[in-house]
Amino acid sequence: MVLQDVPRPHPHRVAAAPRALRWIALLLLLGHGARVSYLIATNPALQGDLRVYRAAAQAYAEGRNPYEPGALIGPGGKTQQLPFVYPPVSLPLLRALLILDYRTTYFCFFVLKMAALAGLILLWRRWLFPDDAAGACLYLLCALAYGQTIKMDIRAGNISVFEQLLIWTAVLAFVRGRPWLYAALIAAAALLKLTAAVLLLLLIVDRERRNVGALLAGLAGLALVHGVSALVRPDLFAGFLRNAAALDERGRTNPSTLALIRDGVERLAGGWGPAHLDEMVYGLVVLLIGLTILSVARRDRQPGYLECVAYALAAPRFKDYSYILLIPPSVHVVVNVLRGAFPRVLALLLLCTHFFAYQSWVAALVLFTVYVAHLRRSGRPPRVPAAAPGPA
Repeated sequence: MVLQDVPRPHPHRVAAAPRALRWIALLLLLGHGARVSYLIATNPALQGDLRVYRAAAQAYAEGRNPYEPGALIGPGGKTQQLPFVYPPVSLPLLRALLILDYRTTYFCFFVLKMAALAGLILLWRRWLFPDDAAGACLYLLCALAYGQTIKMDIRAGNISVFEQLLIWTAVLAFVRGRPWLYAALIAAAALLKLTAAVLLLLLIVDRERRNVGALLAGLAGLALVHGVSALVRPDLFAGFLRNAAALDERGRTNPSTLALIRDGVERLAGGWGPAHLDEMVYGLVVLLIGLTILSVARRDRQPGYLECVAYALAAPRFKDYSYILLIPPSVHVVVNVLRGAFPRVLALLLLCTHFFAYQSWVAALVLFTVYVAHLRRSGRPPRVPAAAPGPA
């Protein structure tokens, strides 16, 4: 019998497949961007968070307290129903939104967000995922992942894209051995969204790049800025704390751990459980996440990915548009951690579909579990085959 050579695919064809997938995913992403741009241009009722920002800045400029109920007056004299939940240090910055009329501000803000989004995706593509297969996965997840989280941010008019640009520029600085720049950028992000300060803990979790001085400087800077704000305008700071504590969004708009626990406790206990049961369960979950991070962080050669997923799971409030943070870790897990076509397809289906309210949270939990299991396997010593028995 003569064995025939099995034909092998041409190397150029093998290389062309990921490139073609990359272009298809990029076209899908551009199509989504064009559709959202059309919606923004034709529907001035969108970007609701921008209206809240501008109304808060207007109230502050007029000497009123923007944290009081009914204080936010939007275009046409309409009272904004959403409360203002950003710290008082943001109010002087938001006064820039009053320079132009609302319609012009509406479009300028959208253009700035799209420019920041393009810069963010370019940063991810160039410095984190330069090869074609990872690029294809990146574009696909930017378009569809986590309930189309990027689209949700653009429609809402939130500042999450700007926050993510600061965070991922900081992660890049951290990887390049610049912990002080990392601390400064994370602290800048935490000026407006306080929970982002948790990411400063990467400075002590990562043993190879540990820098306690940068961590303390970042925390001290935040404490100083917000402390001075509380001393100068205690009424504004008290209003901020009151509005932040009153938030109780759940489900599709806020698929976070605490929201899920509260929904579960209400349905299972029906109000018969002990007081603050939801907070106690949430504290245990956060403790478990923290201990898990400490147990595997030293084995991670990709600083920032696992910590970002842990932050998303541990944050008391994590909105639908906040899941932009998890796009790079998701690409990393799909491309570099999972092995085989079937697990990758399952992961992409979980990430890119949205059938129930807490699916984004479930996807983040699966991502975290798979990543932790991968790190634990990679940290095990290689198996040594048992020695053959010698002569008696």
